[in-house]
Amino acid sequence: MITIQSAESALKNIYLDAVINDINTKTNPFLTMVQKNAKTVSGKEARALIRYGNRDSVVAGTEGGELPLNLHASAAEIATPLKNLYGTFHISDKAIRASQNNPGAFATLLSNEMQNLVGTAQRNLNTMVYGNGIKFLGHTVSVDVGLNDIFLPERFMQNFHIGQRVRLFTSNNIVMFTGTVKEFHGTNAIEFVEQMPSMPIDRYFVYSASEDDNGTEFSGIDTIFRHDTMYNIPVAERNREIAPLIVLDEHTIINQVLNEDQIVRFLSLYEDHCQSMPADILLTHPIARRALFEGFKHMRFNSEPAMLQGGFKGFTFNGLPVYCDTQCRGGVMYALNSDGWNMHQLCDWTWLSGEEGGVLRQMDGKAGYSATLVKYADLLCEKPFIQGKAANFSAVNFM
Repeated sequence: MITIQSAESALKNIYLDAVINDINTKTNPFLTMVQKNAKTVSGKEARALIRYGNRDSVVAGTEGGELPLNLHASAAEIATPLKNLYGTFHISDKAIRASQNNPGAFATLLSNEMQNLVGTAQRNLNTMVYGNGIKFLGHTVSVDVGLNDIFLPERFMQNFHIGQRVRLFTSNNIVMFTGTVKEFHGTNAIEFVEQMPSMPIDRYFVYSASEDDNGTEFSGIDTIFRHDTMYNIPVAERNREIAPLIVLDEHTIINQVLNEDQIVRFLSLYEDHCQSMPADILLTHPIARRALFEGFKHMRFNSEPAMLQGGFKGFTFNGLPVYCDTQCRGGVMYALNSDGWNMHQLCDWTWLSGEEGGVLRQMDGKAGYSATLVKYADLLCEKPFIQGKAANFSAVNFM
């Protein structure tokens, strides 16, 4: 007979390992490539060193000459609070009782609920991968400063509510406006309380405005490309040997689409910047793939398909695997070296348990039970100087 105890046993002993594997290896290929590290966690923080400036520690010299001194070696310590990542599993009392005498039906019930949990976790985590620690809410289609409105695809409207504080970023992470949602117009327009300033472009990325600069989500890829601060390193201290490469489109953002020529130029600059530490993956939006394939047709060139870690499918460009993701910002391409990143975690995914080890708890005032999956971790880049980003290209067709 199926009981709450047997359901808890199944969650802990049968489903947990499968859930950990699916979330860690099948969410995003870049996240799958990143090493996981528990040794660098100190209390509630993840700490690491960005080492730089040791180019003269290995040199050629005479037999009786001075040994090389590592006088130019230095390091910048970075620290970030571990983020609280949660996932909630729900099951009704009615469902348990309906299948309590049928183990097969109960197993199917649990499997379906776990798949829903994993799918939700993967979608949310995949969004965080491309973020900067602040929750992404949507991208604008256009802006009308006169009406004090922004217009977004309808699918993003569910992420907003009256009184919500939000920020509008350019594709190069520059904050253009911070405002409070006043009301909604039609199905896709948002009006703000504060008057919007005159802005040069009409497509922006909308994020939640948090009092905490670190945000509540884990520090995604764009954290190292922020203009205000990179972890706890001020802009003034980010010298050539720390800062990543940022290549900006020099043309009008509305008209210029990231295409083959610009990607080749970007990769050439990236190789000059990073020297002997090449990228092992390129990340971009499907609009760039369409532009590339259009160019390939005119050149009669066929790109090779690539199978990435975690079973993800991509293609190769200049010998590098390319993965296209709708969660990646339109008009942006990242050239990343995964060896420079670590997922610093206090523990891997586990069930939040009570004093007696129970993981299922009755929901307040409801005939049902819930269990919470938890992980305390953050993504840190210890080698930002071997990472690159091309930005400010058009996002016209990525709605």
